[in-house]
Amino acid sequence: MYLLALLCLMAGVLHSENDACLSRTTLIGVAGTNGETFQGLTVADFKVSVGGKAASVQSATPASGPPRVVILLDTSSNHDQSTWAATQGMVEEFLAGFPDVGDFTVLTFDDKVQQVVHETDRATLQGTLGEMFPSGKPESEVALAEAVKKANLGFGEYRQGDAELLITTSDQISKETEQALGQQRGAGVRLFGASFDQSRRRGPTLFGPGMTVENYGPLDAASKASGGLWTRVDMSREDPTASLRSATAAGKATATLVRNYLALELRLASPVTKPEKLKIELMKGSKGKAQDRFATYPQELFPCQ
Repeated sequence: MYLLALLCLMAGVLHSENDACLSRTTLIGVAGTNGETFQGLTVADFKVSVGGKAASVQSATPASGPPRVVILLDTSSNHDQSTWAATQGMVEEFLAGFPDVGDFTVLTFDDKVQQVVHETDRATLQGTLGEMFPSGKPESEVALAEAVKKANLGFGEYRQGDAELLITTSDQISKETEQALGQQRGAGVRLFGASFDQSRRRGPTLFGPGMTVENYGPLDAASKASGGLWTRVDMSREDPTASLRSATAAGKATATLVRNYLALELRLASPVTKPEKLKIELMKGSKGKAQDRFATYPQELFPCQ
């Protein structure tokens, strides 16, 4: 009798755990193709599959407040006058999209992490960033890895909507950085960012002339996989004025996607036991035309903890 009771208890616990793992939450950011806020989407507007199996959308809840954001800012000697102006323009436009009070942390890096600033007042942070200049020291992959690791520590326990904005002059990263970004992705942190790298590689245009988004390298791939957006500003194809316009447009669009997301509560057909491909489609009959909106969401759903 005791053994039977124990088996029944264990079966009940396992059933309860499996049932809990069938209910999962994922985030999706939706913006107009010009970076404007896109609103009015409901449960009926989404079609979701996990590992090729259909999942039902139980709710689609807008963000209840501004998310926590960590900004990693390359301040190395790789910058010239035009790339630094574009960097400042992008960050300024990004921050302008947030309320006066938020939760922001800025890490600057060149050959090492130079400065860490935490601020809740947006205007004060904008003033601090406006007084920053390139350090004259070279950028290093080691410093970027250190910055990402410090960002991981800064996030601590994950909060829904957490996002990281990385702005750099190079797309080259070390295995150590890839691993640190992978840890963020597993926790749910979305990676957004831009590179100002003199690249002549071409990709599809998004958010206006000069803004290109493509999976050229590990940063692009890490950003897309996390549900974020990576933007390449090709300084070799534009004059400084056009590059600045492109950067500010990217800042506005990125702020919209970071700030205005929906939390989709999903009900899965079966528990996820290994990373499974996540696919979210906006239904044809949903609000607005498909060509007038842009969505970002994590590419995988991980097993529940």
